[in-house]
Amino acid sequence: MRLILTLALLACATFAAPTHAADRIVAVVNDQVITLSQLQSRAALNLRQVGIANPSAQQRDAVTKRSLSNLVDEELQRQFAKSAGLSLGKQERENAIASVRKNMGEATWQNLTGGMTGAAEDKIAAEALWQKIIASQVAPRVQVSTPEADRLIAELGKSRKVEDREISIIMLEEGADTEANKNLLQKLTELKQKTDAGESFSDLARAHSDDKSAVNGGKLGWFGTGELNPQLEESLDNLKVGQVSEPIRTPEGWYLVRLDNIRTNSPVDINPQTQLELFLLAAPAAADKAAAKEQAKAFDAATGKLKTRDDVAKYFSEAQYKDAFPLSTSLGWVTQNDLDSDIAQAIVKTKPGQWTKTVTVNGNASRVFVADTRQAMADKLAAYRDRVLKNMYGNRVELESRRFLQNLRQRAFLDIRL
Repeated sequence: MRLILTLALLACATFAAPTHAADRIVAVVNDQVITLSQLQSRAALNLRQVGIANPSAQQRDAVTKRSLSNLVDEELQRQFAKSAGLSLGKQERENAIASVRKNMGEATWQNLTGGMTGAAEDKIAAEALWQKIIASQVAPRVQVSTPEADRLIAELGKSRKVEDREISIIMLEEGADTEANKNLLQKLTELKQKTDAGESFSDLARAHSDDKSAVNGGKLGWFGTGELNPQLEESLDNLKVGQVSEPIRTPEGWYLVRLDNIRTNSPVDINPQTQLELFLLAAPAAADKAAAKEQAKAFDAATGKLKTRDDVAKYFSEAQYKDAFPLSTSLGWVTQNDLDSDIAQAIVKTKPGQWTKTVTVNGNASRVFVADTRQAMADKLAAYRDRVLKNMYGNRVELESRRFLQNLRQRAFLDIRL
């Protein structure tokens, strides 16, 4: 979905061990091979990175198979990049590696790479190259429209409550054909039975999940209503905290989902806000009645000449107020809630193109010009819409990326000899 240079990358890292004469070939990818020593290095590293110190035979087998799948995908990506004229420059490579080390912290980096720094850096570069492929070949085809997000938000606005849900997943990528998907369903069913029998969901995710969240035991974090795949949302609606779903098929692949936690929020207010464009003419309050009378005359003289929005805007832009009204300012577009209570009360009956009467604001004599009004999206709604749009776009890029990789697999000559 995006370049995530984190611990998850290292959990799937490729460590190309030297090829020896007796090194057996475990896979052929078009005209390139993957050797047993490469696979063993990858599987050993994956087990260490996901925290499985003493793996069972079944866990070791699952991680080995997933490691080989990762190796094959990386080789396919490298070959495609070469054919498409895509490459990773030296500076890009260095920047990607530096970003990971900075985000991890040096102590964590050293602990996780364990003397295999060069190989780890190669993997980070490979992931960066894959993101280049996505950026040039996949992302330009993905579109998400604002009306789509607005329709979703409007539906949520009808609810009395909106739930955020914290979830964990085990994800298996979509199979190449009917038989493959039948086997995936069987595998997920068996994993579900293990969770029902008390086995750790996190350990099973680390050993079996194809998603990058596997390194964190499948934890994905918090998601608001409408931000997940519809099939996952529907399944989560029927779960209580701590429960695991039945196998779910989505366009991205096969899932088991565990509901970790729930928090309930008030729905986002979808009603537009009335905003006002205001100009504040202000000066220190007069010290006595005589000074107040003179000040009132100055206010009348100034506001009497400023009848239109353009007149007022020019007056303020040129700071013509600075001698008589040194505390004046353009307030810009604001809502009633943004205003001092005295100003808010003063403008209640003031129409666009009019000045208020003189009011006292923070000890200063003031008049406010209401230049215009408009209906605008509430700030919280705008931020929520941006969040929804970002998640919708990210989900679609992820889906299209998986499809793109699946297409590479289908077009390639693959000979798996494990």
